[in-house]
Amino acid sequence: MSTKLDLLSLSEEALARLYAERIEPILRTQESERGKAMIVFRGRAVLVVLGAMAAAALAWWLFQDIFYVLFAGVGIGSIGLVYAYQPLQEVANATKQQSLTTIAEAIGCDYRLAGFQTAGVRQLEELKLLPSCDRASYQDCFSGKHAGCAFSFHDGHRERRVKTKNGERWDTVFRGQLIRVAFPKQFLGTTVIRRDAGLFNFMQRWFTELQRVGLGDSRLEKAFEVYASDQVEARYLIHPVFMERLLALEQAFDGKNLRGAFVGGDLLVAIEGGDKFEIGTMFSSLVDIARVRTIVTDIAEIMRLIEAVLTAEQGALPASPEAG
Repeated sequence: MSTKLDLLSLSEEALARLYAERIEPILRTQESERGKAMIVFRGRAVLVVLGAMAAAALAWWLFQDIFYVLFAGVGIGSIGLVYAYQPLQEVANATKQQSLTTIAEAIGCDYRLAGFQTAGVRQLEELKLLPSCDRASYQDCFSGKHAGCAFSFHDGHRERRVKTKNGERWDTVFRGQLIRVAFPKQFLGTTVIRRDAGLFNFMQRWFTELQRVGLGDSRLEKAFEVYASDQVEARYLIHPVFMERLLALEQAFDGKNLRGAFVGGDLLVAIEGGDKFEIGTMFSSLVDIARVRTIVTDIAEIMRLIEAVLTAEQGALPASPEAG
């Protein structure tokens, strides 16, 4: 299948053709491997259950305390299930790598599981749109070009170390998707978009030197707070079509607290939610077009957001100096 799949006007027929020609063969091969892995998993799971029961019985015999019984049983069971699931995890990783690479090729972009440049993380931190962290991991990066603009998006998980009376723990401060669109020209100023915080909006205003921008639409005013250093440029950038696409993306991703910025020559977006671009459960058949449809639909929502910026209904962006 050499024709590039157009996600902006995706038809069920085109998706079905992509699936039948390029992805279903991958899933059928991996389904055979999943069957073998399930046999191993079941055998190991039985041993794990027996081991957890034995550990619980031993703890009761030694301590006569339900706390130690639960600690031993749950502890052994949890560790054991990770070991039992390992063969299925290997199949899941291989299926995901092959499927997402194929999908990326079909829509004319690249896919990397790890080892890529992150999408505007430093700028988002500087604008206080992304919390600082002590460790972070990023995966599932799609990158390419659309209408002359480079783009990339990927999953991110950021954690902060918290000290407790018993030692320390890791708290998640951000889990979701990060998006970057690089435009051929620099913006004149900086425009920041945040979800409306209701009574706490005044706190957001204290932490920015930018001026608030009115959206001129009561529904959008209730949804977002926008701040900018250049009011004229901001009104071109945050036109209603673009803001509606932000809301649609957040809803499609089952996300929350979406925020972003036009800074330098980039549009940066962070949206909190779960991991995306996953192939799905290993406890049912892999040969199912629904697995692919979900991933393609998620990618399409991001592409529509990019398109909304490039085709602003209010006209072309104000003249700005070339990026240099």
